Amino acid sequence: MEIFWRLILAHLLADFTFQTDYINKAKRSALAGMFLHVFTHTIFSYILVREYIWKTWFYIFSVPFSGLAALLLLSAVHFTVDEVRVYMIKKLKYPDNTFSFIADQFAHLYFIFMFSPFSFASSGLIAEKWVFMVCCLVMVTHFATVFFYFLEKDFSNADFPGFDQKYFMIFERTVIWAFFMMPGIWWIGLLLLWFIQLFYVKKKRIMDVSPINFYGSIFFASFFGILSRLAYYGF
Repeated sequence: MEIFWRLILAHLLADFTFQTDYINKAKRSALAGMFLHVFTHTIFSYILVREYIWKTWFYIFSVPFSGLAALLLLSAVHFTVDEVRVYMIKKLKYPDNTFSFIADQFAHLYFIFMFSPFSFASSGLIAEKWVFMVCCLVMVTHFATVFFYFLEKDFSNADFPGFDQKYFMIFERTVIWAFFMMPGIWWIGLLLLWFIQLFYVKKKRIMDVSPINFYGSIFFASFFGILSRLAYYGF
């Protein structure tokens, strides 16, 4: 499963952590912007799986496809999926909502799974702890930011969070996630204190955070914190 999880990590980094507002707007307005976005994906994918690119990943009608060929195919598919979404939103006036976002991500993950080889990888669902944990961290930080934005947009027509709110909640979620990575059980008390200060911030409106963002952040950080802890320390 090494290659699968590394490709997932490459996708998360390129689609969320390193997809700036400029790239996001550029890919929706011109082909050059989309090429830049997909190129970023290709670079991250190459960096993370470069030791496997000359091995045969799969066969199509008895024709072997190396890792390099698979990455190029995956890049072409990624370009197509994103272009279809942009076309549906801009030309067909399909709403750019939570369902559209989830469907887009599902399509990307599906093709990553289909193109990932499993025959020469180590056994086990999570072969490399660090890759899985970084995936969880990106889910807690930048993926959660975008996901909560779409939910808020659908339910209350909210705008994308400003700089202060965005990074304040990323910080809060990261700290909650990090508590779960501490050894022993002594950290549970500190985690509860952190929850208390977070509720205090909300009550005093020190930072204006919607209920979706607030409770969703607690759930996301705790859920992926538990998964990361299980991956690192075991059951």
